[in-house]
Amino acid sequence: MSEQYTVLIDGFCSVCTRWARFIKKRDSINRFLIIAQETEEGEVLMREMPEELRGIDSVVFIDEKGNWFVRSAAIIRILYRLRFPWMLFSTIWFVPYPLRDWLYDVYSRNRTRTV
Repeated sequence: MSEQYTVLIDGFCSVCTRWARFIKKRDSINRFLIIAQETEEGEVLMREMPEELRGIDSVVFIDEKGNWFVRSAAIIRILYRLRFPWMLFSTIWFVPYPLRDWLYDVYSRNRTRTV
């Protein structure tokens, strides 16, 4: 059985929904379950979010072991699990996380302007 990953997105954000389509298009073996945070299923999962991550406006990645990741850590883990060549972009891991997360937050705050 293949591993299953969950990605929680903001279903009202067009950038997020495009990101979800990007993942699905490259997920040839259906390992990613993509759920809008505003759906009933998404709300149930969001209530299970670890306390230290609550209130962070971000895409969320839950790995096969139940570990939760947000911001750039979520993006990197998603990219790493996509097929070649997209997995190569996970090398942004080498950028220090405060800088990665700062860039993520800047983009996230302006995402409605980038649509």
